[in-house]
Amino acid sequence: MPSYKKSLILCSLLLLFNGCSNKTLDLENKEPSKTKFVEVKTKKFESENQYIILALESENQRMYYDARDLYFDLFDRTNNYEYFAKYLALSTNLKDYELVKRDALKYYVDNIKQEEIILRLYTFALFKLGDSTEALQSGEKLISLFQNDVNYELLGTIYLQQKNYLKAYEFFEKAFVMNKSANTFLNLTNIQYYNLEQKEQAINKIEEYIKANGYDFNLSMQLLSFYEKEQKFDKLVPFLKEMYFDYKKNSELLMLSKAKILLIKYIAKDSVGKAIEFLEQNNEEDEILLNLYKITNQPQKAYNLLDRLYKKSNNLDFLAQQAIIEFEMAEDKTKVLNDVIFKFDKVLLVTNNHIYENYLAYILIDFNINVKRGVSLVKKALKEEPNNLAYIDTLAWGEYKLKNCQEANKQMKRVVDEVGLNDEEIKLHWEKIKECKK
Repeated sequence: MPSYKKSLILCSLLLLFNGCSNKTLDLENKEPSKTKFVEVKTKKFESENQYIILALESENQRMYYDARDLYFDLFDRTNNYEYFAKYLALSTNLKDYELVKRDALKYYVDNIKQEEIILRLYTFALFKLGDSTEALQSGEKLISLFQNDVNYELLGTIYLQQKNYLKAYEFFEKAFVMNKSANTFLNLTNIQYYNLEQKEQAINKIEEYIKANGYDFNLSMQLLSFYEKEQKFDKLVPFLKEMYFDYKKNSELLMLSKAKILLIKYIAKDSVGKAIEFLEQNNEEDEILLNLYKITNQPQKAYNLLDRLYKKSNNLDFLAQQAIIEFEMAEDKTKVLNDVIFKFDKVLLVTNNHIYENYLAYILIDFNINVKRGVSLVKKALKEEPNNLAYIDTLAWGEYKLKNCQEANKQMKRVVDEVGLNDEEIKLHWEKIKECKK
């Protein structure tokens, strides 16, 4: 089955148990289609309250099989169909569809208060078991008795699986008339676009919905995917900008972050400079902008941004990155050594990071500041990345500085055998180490 159909069916079925949770299962309809039901005669059971407490506690402890058995015992001893409905719902959550099919049919009673949920779960079980003809018959019976959006979507999903797309569209449309849900609308336009070949109509429909109801994220992603498929590339960035500013205005931070990532991705495809300009103009100082500064080789801007990010968050990773950039930018590296080492020490005092351990190790070794400590640090880094050639090179250089010539030669040979002598620094180290004498 194509992935979009799987997503569509899954999205539809998620609504089936809307209002239910693993802790408490709300199995009654908020607005039942019927108001007069047949009353089922119940039996008295002295331990009923204790059984209820045990069942609820079992659910709370996620002992769902135990809870299910307790609900069936309660039903068996009291003839109260509320317990039977809970039993079927838990069985459905446990994906025991054969049991749901068998017992829903066995204990089914017409026109009782719990009839709708029992019939719905039975229909769903048939659907999951692949009994398409029976599922369709049961679904048709369900909506003839209980006309609501959940039932319409279930029947629409069954028709969708059977590739009767017109019928599927019809029932999703009925559901949408009732619930005005963005999820239902997403399913509806998916069918329209992919199955009914009404591509432009689907796109126009979503655009109108968003204009009237706002930027539901999933629906907006669907529209973006349709734009791409139809090669409406000129609409992508303007639409994402509208999303971005709408989420920003309404302080929808999670959606804002997602929209921003997508927006910058699309802008950067055309021009990284324009992406940077957009972020700067909208005061978006974050790791996205930081990475763009690095990509475009703007170390001073990256350094300044890291300084602001660190002061704002106290995230030591920002401080370590700042130390690296500070060292790389310095024309006279001896002038920044103290500050760079101070930053790395502050970071490594509270966190282990093999990248920063190796970087500091190389500085300590190369500038003869504390070679022994440098060797100790790089050995620590190598425990995390034992085959990292950059780390092995640092170790070889440290051993050379300590006059451990044999070990330095052994480690450096590993590097040279792997990558050769094209790199000037590796070539220098190799030549020096070959001359090494105790």
